[in-house]
Amino acid sequence: MKVPVRAVRRGRMSKWAGLCALMAAITGCHRGTQIPAKPPVPVRLAEVTLYASPEGLRYSASILPFAQAALSFKSSGYVTNIRQVVGADGRRRDVGTGDYVVRGDVLAQIRQQDLKNQVEQAEAQVSQAMAQHVQAGQDFERAKALYSTQSLTRPDFDQAQAKFDSTLAAVNQTNAALHQAQLALNDSDLKAPFSAYILTRNIELGNLASAAATAFTIADTSAVKVSFGVPDYALRHLHLGQEFTIRLQDDPKGYQGRVTSISPNADERNRVFTIELTVSNHNGLLKPGMIASISLSGISQPPVPSVPLSAIVPYPSKPGRFAVMVAQEHAGKWTASLREVQLGATHESSIAVVGVQPGEKVIAVGAQLSTDGERIEVIP
Repeated sequence: MKVPVRAVRRGRMSKWAGLCALMAAITGCHRGTQIPAKPPVPVRLAEVTLYASPEGLRYSASILPFAQAALSFKSSGYVTNIRQVVGADGRRRDVGTGDYVVRGDVLAQIRQQDLKNQVEQAEAQVSQAMAQHVQAGQDFERAKALYSTQSLTRPDFDQAQAKFDSTLAAVNQTNAALHQAQLALNDSDLKAPFSAYILTRNIELGNLASAAATAFTIADTSAVKVSFGVPDYALRHLHLGQEFTIRLQDDPKGYQGRVTSISPNADERNRVFTIELTVSNHNGLLKPGMIASISLSGISQPPVPSVPLSAIVPYPSKPGRFAVMVAQEHAGKWTASLREVQLGATHESSIAVVGVQPGEKVIAVGAQLSTDGERIEVIP
């Protein structure tokens, strides 16, 4: 059966009319209904204050050896001997980590025959160069005699003199090579440059020691250096020769040290100046790598802005950074403003921060619930 075209069109128009009526009804409902505004977040405020520590400055310091050296052979060679010591079990063993050596002790030795062969080769080259130089000297003397009587041409005289000069240079060059070979032979014994403890040994008997590789690392701990960093306001109170007391954890005894080094420039990363104290350590109680504490009595930190710990919130878009919500008033209405801060030392329930000014108000209660630019309601 064939459906009339007009009937199909009337059906489509009725459907469109129904959809339009439905959309109009929905639109009319939205226009008639208003979404209620979000109420202000109730918060409590705290004023940014200045905090001055009543105690002197205290720092953590690292203990370093007074002197440290990495020893290596001048030339490559097979290790034929390592210094022997008596171990705790009474047996002889190769010197190693923790052993004490005295200045001039031979710690190890490489095969000398190779170096002796180089010395003999250098000596032979010197002898050959000397013989050529002697012959050139005799020829040059005859040339001078003949030239004085005009029995020799100028080019032949110049040639004799040039040969004499070149053989003299060859003698000097071979002598220098001989001296280098003799030094290498003398340096086949690896000696301790100062009395010290062995920190590491990197060679074994029979190894091929490389001239670029460290064979031993030694450290002099008869005295130690105590290194720590201070800010610029503390640097003005320090000078060379100043005496301080350092302490170790769980050790009631104090160790006296004097300032022996003050860095002329600040570290680019943390903007502190490195200070070094030298402390006598004849009893060996201070070990490199230990952490000590030092108090700079009489030097106090200047007052810094301080806020309650509860005012600190994570910075939303910067992981690992922190912020506070600063409360700002306009025409009797308060809003929260996010501001990044840098954290300092804590004291009781407050913390020192950089990024706010004394007298400003921050959200102390409700900071976690507030967002940047949101209205807040201050409650007493």
